Amino acid sequence: MSSAEVGRIDYSDTKTNPVPETQVPPIVVPAARQPIIILGAHRSGTSMIARLLDHLGLFQGITLQDDHESTYIVATNEMLMERVNATWDNPLPMRDFLASEAAVRMTVLALRADLMSRRIRGFLGKGKSLADFDRPWGWKDPRTIFTLPIWLRMFPGAKLVHVIRNGVDVAASLRAREIKLLQEREKKFDGRMARFSLRPILDRAGYKGSARCLILQRGFELWKEYRQQAEHVLRGIDNQILSIRYEDFLADPAQHLKQLVEFCELKNISDESVQKGIGSVDKRRAKVFASDPELSAFYQSVKDDPWMREYCDARVPALETQKP
Repeated sequence: MSSAEVGRIDYSDTKTNPVPETQVPPIVVPAARQPIIILGAHRSGTSMIARLLDHLGLFQGITLQDDHESTYIVATNEMLMERVNATWDNPLPMRDFLASEAAVRMTVLALRADLMSRRIRGFLGKGKSLADFDRPWGWKDPRTIFTLPIWLRMFPGAKLVHVIRNGVDVAASLRAREIKLLQEREKKFDGRMARFSLRPILDRAGYKGSARCLILQRGFELWKEYRQQAEHVLRGIDNQILSIRYEDFLADPAQHLKQLVEFCELKNISDESVQKGIGSVDKRRAKVFASDPELSAFYQSVKDDPWMREYCDARVPALETQKP
């Protein structure tokens, strides 16, 4: 199946669908190997996939956050988004930016210069360059769904691993994370209010976070924005793409991990390493909404959404490799 056949949603309505980004030639970064880019909306299981691949030999940066995202890549993607007034939870301004050839070219040339300079040591380490880094490498950052056209200009042969999870579980996980962060700030509120500082009290003690994701419906809409952007971009390129349903991966991690290893061309992996990776997969994370009355009711209210129907369509294979 070609990438053009994967997304069956009608993109003709420009009021709700992204404006196609301008098709422009690549501005290649010299690299010994093309990267493996792990894509997926926030809370879709991309951290699990990234950790497994790191364990099996995919280099993803010298400094990783708790969510297994490279601090260098995250900072770069955040800069790309912030410069056009977009954020991870308000990504839609990126669509207008990607539609402008002049704006995209200017940004790609600047980022290419950074990647070919000493600044790349923030990702590879001191004294290394992509031109001589001859081992499997890549990264995971959900923001990349909206910055992917920029990266593909520089790495046109990149392989893509696209992880998709049920939108209700994604929205619930986003909300749970934001509630936890809010509660942590509440615990520190009195101390921050009383502490002497030159910083404004609002800056050090007021709420800061993704208010959008505190609301289940709004988190679900964010999942749709990422799904829509991913399908729009992926169906228009010829890169090799491995599409993974999170729930199906949990059901049979051994089979899917084997295909991941082959797709990423990871070599000299011991059976012990594979078994350890399989053992780390928590199968209880599949369809969390089904055991929660509130989430089950919410699922019933959104199950007929076109993107939910697309996700649950049995005609789309659970794990599929698309090749040029």
